[in-house]
Amino acid sequence: MIWVNSEFYKTRERLTGLLRKLSNEIIKRCCAEISLDNIFDGYVTSSIRTLEQSIECCEKWKAIYDKTAQLHHKFSSTGWVLDKSSIFAQVDAFVQRCKDLMEVCECQILFKRMEDGSQKEMPHFIGQRGPEIAKSLLEIESSFNRNLAQLRLVKRSILDVKATSWHDDYNKYYLHYT
Repeated sequence: MIWVNSEFYKTRERLTGLLRKLSNEIIKRCCAEISLDNIFDGYVTSSIRTLEQSIECCEKWKAIYDKTAQLHHKFSSTGWVLDKSSIFAQVDAFVQRCKDLMEVCECQILFKRMEDGSQKEMPHFIGQRGPEIAKSLLEIESSFNRNLAQLRLVKRSILDVKATSWHDDYNKYYLHYT
């Protein structure tokens, strides 16, 4: 409707800019729901749920755009020639950040035995090598905790999709667990 009826938004650049601002507002709303402190404090189950909801919100926004573009093509004589990659570049980057944070949560479940804010008890290993296995797992957990603490130090840049330093910080963390 805006594309066809508005004199101001009739240009490709202005409508693309408007939709990019809408994308940024959606990201902002999702960021308001994501607690990085909860993630780093081990509230992984609830954090994963929030991250999944944020990803779903972004995917629905893209689906709404696609459906609107399809309807416009079907019923309007005016073309719909917008730069979709420009509109959704930051949304796609944000979705990837959410996926990265979900991996951080999943690693806490695996390497730190975290549930929702509390650490599960270490399993008891019996047999001659039981103590050796337990010691080895505690060393892995300690290493994980150090790397997680380093990642926590850069939390200000995590959800800022314009901050490219997150890629380097996350890759340093990630390389320890692949």
